[in-house]
Amino acid sequence: MDSLGIGLIGFGMIGKVHALAYREIPHFYPRTLPPIQLAAICTTRAESAERAAHEGGFDNWTTNLDELVSRADVQVVDVCLPNYAHRPTILAAIHAGKHVLVDKPLALNAAEAQEIVDAAREANVRVGMVCNYRFVPALMLAHQMIAEGALGQIYHYHIDYLHTGYQNPQRPMSWRLRHAQSGGGALVDLGSHVIDMARFLIGEFETVNATTRTYITERPADAKSEKREGVDVDDAAWLNAKMQNGAQGTLFVTRFATGAVDDMNVQVYGERGALKFSLQDGNVLQFFDATANAATQGWTRIPTGTQFQGAVVPPPRSILGWNRTHAENIYQFLRAVVENKPFAPDANDGLRVHQVIDNAYALGK
Repeated sequence: MDSLGIGLIGFGMIGKVHALAYREIPHFYPRTLPPIQLAAICTTRAESAERAAHEGGFDNWTTNLDELVSRADVQVVDVCLPNYAHRPTILAAIHAGKHVLVDKPLALNAAEAQEIVDAAREANVRVGMVCNYRFVPALMLAHQMIAEGALGQIYHYHIDYLHTGYQNPQRPMSWRLRHAQSGGGALVDLGSHVIDMARFLIGEFETVNATTRTYITERPADAKSEKREGVDVDDAAWLNAKMQNGAQGTLFVTRFATGAVDDMNVQVYGERGALKFSLQDGNVLQFFDATANAATQGWTRIPTGTQFQGAVVPPPRSILGWNRTHAENIYQFLRAVVENKPFAPDANDGLRVHQVIDNAYALGK
């Protein structure tokens, strides 16, 4: 390829993060990709699209999805839209023969996800997922250590992801609080991350049992209205899972964790050792080696920082930032497209997550 033309759809918070990543990648990995061209951006209104093009450094703007995906200078369509818009947007890009990158979750449910997987296979295009926590160096190291047998047989694990901000009953409704638009509540919003992480570290799910809870069942329809609307998504979810390799796991997600900031915690326990990780201490992986001398056994803090192989900046000793994990996720996808090599997470990984979520909702009511 002479260049990699990016067509970005949506310029909310995630859209801005992705736009920043495309500008940073050539500095992280100089001359490893064809020049990245920010070819076009699409939003729903002309004034917001023009502003997004200026702020994000895009060459062109449009309010028409079909116009963006049909552009000859766009090879990759990056979807940064609410969940309900994923399926039609991704399918439009696939039918135009474009590769697609989409922030989690892939769709609203497993049926939609399967449709995307089938369409991508038929069109011979790639659909990559942004599940950025796979690209935290500490968790990349955890994946490697588990794969290499450092923990031996995995007995059990626990992953939780804690957010706050929904406790106020006067917080008005939004698409995230409507099942038809989001596909679910905390289990979709946060659970898609922890389910994907369990698959990344431990393997495939075999069975799952679930409990969900909605604490506030009615909210203002919007910020300016006294009308109330029923909430039909979960505020918290508990999953008990058995994996195909026999490991047992618990996963917990909530948007009602008072005092939490962005807390994801991972614990994995095996016959030869154990691992711990906290997103709030994201530059470190903790390892317990059960095979070491008993007199000196203890938890070892392994500094991981920004240890991305081949990256020029920042230096590996630097502290990790959330944006950097998105940039790495996006870079690895672009590299896979250019080199025609496998990439994960892809649409099949997104489908597997939806299958677990659908099963959990069926059991958790």
